[in-house]
Formats: sequence, C-alpha cells, structure tokens
Amino acid sequence: MNTTTRIRSDIDYDRPGKQTSVLRLVHSDNETPWGFIPVPVAVIAGGRFGRENTVLLSAGNHGNEYEGQVIVRRLIRELDPEAMNGRVIVLPALNYPAVMENSRVSRIDGVNMNRAYPGDPDGTPTPAMAHYVETVVLPQCAAAADLHSGGAVSDFLPCAYMRHAGEAEFMARKLAACDAFAAPWTVVVSGTADNRSLSASCDRNGVVMVATELAGSAGMDLDALEIGYAATRRYLAHFGIIGDSPAADAATRYIQTPDASWFVWATADGIFEPAVRLGDTVHAGQQAGLIHPLNDPFREPDVIHFAHGGIIAAIHTPAIVHRGQYVFQVAEEIDAARLT
Repeated sequence: MNTTTRIRSDIDYDRPGKQTSVLRLVHSDNETPWGFIPVPVAVIAGGRFGRENTVLLSAGNHGNEYEGQVIVRRLIRELDPEAMNGRVIVLPALNYPAVMENSRVSRIDGVNMNRAYPGDPDGTPTPAMAHYVETVVLPQCAAAADLHSGGAVSDFLPCAYMRHAGEAEFMARKLAACDAFAAPWTVVVSGTADNRSLSASCDRNGVVMVATELAGSAGMDLDALEIGYAATRRYLAHFGIIGDSPAADAATRYIQTPDASWFVWATADGIFEPAVRLGDTVHAGQQAGLIHPLNDPFREPDVIHFAHGGIIAAIHTPAIVHRGQYVFQVAEEIDAARLT
C-alpha cells in the first residue's frame, strides 16, 4: 500500500515568517478531470521554533461549524511572527469541500473527516486529507486544537474535549493544557471515544490535543466565539508561543459521559418536546421530554426519561427527530485528579 501523500504545496514549514497558501489535494471527477481541491493553510513562525513549540490549529473539520472557523481566521490575521517564539500551523477549512457546501461532511465522498483517520493517501479526498494531517502535519507538532461547534443539529455547553488515553505523563500534559485552555467545561472522552478521530490521531503521534464544542445550531454564538478565542490564545501562551493572553474567568470544570447509556435516544419518529434546557441538572428517572408522532396527531406521545442524573451537556436542536437519534447528552462532574 502507498504510504506517501499525494498532496502538494508551496508552503515551507521550516521557514520563519507568515505564509498563506493552499494544499493541492488532487481530485478528478465529472466536473474537474484535471483539478485539485485547494485546502487553505497558514504557517506563522517566529523566534526559535521546532516540534516542541509548534501547535496545529484546525477548524472546519465539519463544514457547518462556524465559531472555530472565525477564531482561526482572526488569529491568522493577528499573529505576528516578530512577537512569537514558536510556530502555529493553521488549517482553517480542514474539510474544504464541506465548508464550501455548508455541510457536516463533503458531498464528494460523504466521509466524516473526524472518522477518517489514519486516512488513506490513495483514497477519496477526505481520507487523503486525513492521511496528510496524520503523517505530515502532526509529526511536526507538540500540540493541537481542533475547534468544533454543534453543527446544524446540536447545541453544546461551550466546552473543551479531551481524550482520556495515554500513559500518566502524557495525560498530565493533556490536563495541564486543558487547565490552560480554561473553557468553562472540559468533557473527558473515554467510553464514547472513536479511534478514527483527529484526537486519536494526535494520541498516535504523541501530540497533546484539545478539541472544542462551541455552541452550535449552525449559527454564530457571540459568547461561545469569545470563549473559544480567548481560550485558544491561552493555549498558545501555555506552549510559550505568544506572551499575552486573556485571563480566564474561572478554572475549567471536568465532566464526562461514561458510556452510551448517558445519552437519551429518540424512541420514535416525531416532534420532540424537551422538558429541560441545556445546562440544567437532572436526576435519574426524571422526564426528559415527549415525542409526538408525526403520522397520528391523536395518539398519546412517547414519554422518555433520563437513565442517569447529571448536567445536560448537549441537546438535539431540530424539533423533528427520528428513532435512534440522540436528543440529550448527560454528563457527570468528575475530579481531574482521577484521570492520571
């Protein structure tokens, strides 16, 4: 099997200064038989830099998640190589076709970028791009931040995400990075983690990784935007790349969803009437909501309940739900000292 990327660029990752260009992801289809997908990339480097003080910032992993895309664009404009001691690699539209299509996944191949790692250099555009990140970008990095939001169908508490994996020393570095990022909440993912994600790719490369979920509903939440922007600057300061960063209002609070039973699932196709709001505290057995059948307005609605008590960390925002879709994610607060 081929293990060498087919993606090309005029970017020189070892050059100081600010570079902006594209990664040429070659793709041939009915509309463009000899073309390429131009995935935007920026490299901003100043002072002494190497892997130990290089951070990847990515957004647009899912194309319809916008707060992160705005944050990294702002940082591309603001970061001054003359005032830096390190390197920032920015992929502001990681899944460029999905970004251009206002879609969670690219319609070219229908592959979820965050389920495409370690990728395939000979694959369709999404796994080919995932392979480039895993084999070319991440080996140059000490840390990464992948900025997500809830997309078109979810709304989240503004939070960081950390994958609970690795030896004690690696976990300690992850926790220190999350503490520095200082989102209001940090979700620790273990039982619901996926080995095909960018977070898992970072683990394989020994790269400290913080992801986010910044509100959602395919909108632009101004509070979440500023939370994410300030946190990302603190993250860069934590690795010594920039000197100034906004102070956090409070320490992050760690929460987790231990397994799939902490989600509440739609039991039927219908109109969902929630009984609680994002951020509410609930108890086991409490009513979560009603699902009104679409095809029979005279039938009693399904009543659904919470299996576990905790904090509502995410909600399904469209009123129309289908059987098997999640409607709530519940999380419990935990002591970070338990994680190492």
